[in-house]
Amino acid sequence: MGIKAKHIVITGAILGAGILWYRGKLNKWKETMKKLKALPTGIRNFDINFKRMRFNLDVTLYNPTNDNFSPDGIIAVVKRIVLKDKTAKRIATITVNKTFISIPAKGKFVLKDLIVEIPILENLSNWQSLSQITSVKDIQTETILGVLGKEYSIIK
Repeated sequence: MGIKAKHIVITGAILGAGILWYRGKLNKWKETMKKLKALPTGIRNFDINFKRMRFNLDVTLYNPTNDNFSPDGIIAVVKRIVLKDKTAKRIATITVNKTFISIPAKGKFVLKDLIVEIPILENLSNWQSLSQITSVKDIQTETILGVLGKEYSIIK
């Protein structure tokens, strides 16, 4: 029993169909990912001294679409979150590296108690902007997701 041409054709057809199905699923997932919204939803436990300012931050990722955000085998990693002031100057970078499986349609996923540390000595030029932050609405967030070796940015 050798490999016949029909076996090669059938195997090729199955692989081709699988690749097309997976590509369509990946494209749909990317479109949903572009519509995700990341919002800071809590700031607490401020601690400040001469060298640094530290606080805990919660960020909620919202899926406003009617499609589930479910990579199905594609691991999505929230790599980092960049906090910026109203003028889009970077205040701090939070390294997150948390994976998540899915966000349901019209649902949310909360990243809780992320520790943000801002080196004050390095941000002296931004001190005036930092002192004007009075609520979470004064902070712009950029969430960086890593998927299949590529990085995607969600800015809010």
